Amino acid sequence: STLERLVAYSSDDQLDSLEQLFSGEDSQVLSGLMKIEHQQWLETADSLPQETVLHLIRFFTVAENLPGWEAGANSPVIPLAKSLRKRGVRLDKTMLQWIRQVNPNRYLPYGPL
Repeated sequence: STLERLVAYSSDDQLDSLEQLFSGEDSQVLSGLMKIEHQQWLETADSLPQETVLHLIRFFTVAENLPGWEAGANSPVIPLAKSLRKRGVRLDKTMLQWIRQVNPNRYLPYGPL
């Protein structure tokens, strides 16, 4: 249900309002998602539809800009993008440009190369 909620923020075009949507405690609890091991994200993403994974990439790309959500090379975006590559799906140029535009994390979306 938590992942559905995060997907909804992206699919409902609420990403620009994340800071206002999360209360202090809610933000603190959810920011813990940024620290989940990459392998666990890969396993989770394997069972999700492609569209859901894309929305999660969008959510975490924006959420990482929130105070306390910084993840660097540990960002969930990296294993989520990897799970798509394993399916033969590449992020298109528009998505890659958007990621670089909204988040200064140099590791996104593919991690340290």
